[in-house]
Amino acid sequence: MIKIDGLFDSSFARLTGLSWIVPVGLSFYTLQMVAYLVDIYKGKVTAQRNIFKFALFASFFPQIIQGPIPRYEALSGQLYEGNEFDFDEFVGGLQLILWGFFLKFMIADKAGVVVNTVFDDYASYAGGYVLFAGVLYSLQLYADFLACTTLAQGVSQMFGIRLSDNFERPYFATSIKDFWRRWHISLSSWLRDYVYIPLGGSRKGAFRKYLNVVITFAVSGLWHGDSVKFVFWGLLHAFYQIAERPLDKVKVPVILRRLGTFVLAMIGWIIFRADSLDSSFAMLKSMVTVWNPQIWTDGSLLELGLGGAEMVVLGVSLLALLVVSCMQERGVKVRDLVSSMNVAFRWVIYLLAIWAIWIFGTYGFGFNASDFIYGGF
Repeated sequence: MIKIDGLFDSSFARLTGLSWIVPVGLSFYTLQMVAYLVDIYKGKVTAQRNIFKFALFASFFPQIIQGPIPRYEALSGQLYEGNEFDFDEFVGGLQLILWGFFLKFMIADKAGVVVNTVFDDYASYAGGYVLFAGVLYSLQLYADFLACTTLAQGVSQMFGIRLSDNFERPYFATSIKDFWRRWHISLSSWLRDYVYIPLGGSRKGAFRKYLNVVITFAVSGLWHGDSVKFVFWGLLHAFYQIAERPLDKVKVPVILRRLGTFVLAMIGWIIFRADSLDSSFAMLKSMVTVWNPQIWTDGSLLELGLGGAEMVVLGVSLLALLVVSCMQERGVKVRDLVSSMNVAFRWVIYLLAIWAIWIFGTYGFGFNASDFIYGGF
């Protein structure tokens, strides 16, 4: 259980001066239960009449904080049928857990040091500083969220339960529409199935289709928070999707499409992370109006909380993530590749990874460890 005050943004709590206690992960399993009830209503699944089995599905602990948001038909059988101990599944789960720790401590929390420095004092930074912080926040949010869902998958797999993937390398997307097919897949599919399609989807003409896109992304923004900036962020992504449709048939090199999509997503993330809509506009304005190219060479970026050595560690970690992502994008199953290696070489990889996280990870004494970002939504 967590208190709303301080940890959980609530306008009602602020207005009334009351301190509310809410369950951890409320928004995630609310969507889970809505999907369950709607699927029962539509006859897609049969209601679970055993209260203990229902409670197990509703409270399955690994994914309750940040997802992925499970569907009853995909998870219930795995929970109720039981699973015998499987060594390979257990090892596979541990591999995912190790990868999750790498993403959190070697990338997300390191990048977060710089991100917090710039965003928490945005009036003191402009131009290239905002660009640098915007890029790092885009990577921080991805690594942080992927870390949490990867840990959930790893813990589940140790028990023989497979949770669906929640990300599919979203920064390899070639359009914003493609981005949302790859980012927070369980939420995107939930919005599609329980908001967009019930509104009529694309079946009632172009105007209704675009209106439904706007409503769906407005709901997505409201789900993230009751602040105006979140609604604006959702509507911005709706605008992106509508505006890019005429460009679908224009031939543009893939690398430029990916770069353009990343920049558009980053602009949205700056709005998402900023303290307010006004501050996000001020940061975006300074990013395009202030010219300070000297910061890339004079060491100024090393004064944002991470020294040279820490920046190198972050850079190498991001390179490792890029290499793994490129392999996965080409269809290589990296965990299977590692598992097929000679046992001695495999253990060298495991021990080096553990050692690197242990020695170079951002955590422990002198560092205020960050909560998972999406734990606040």
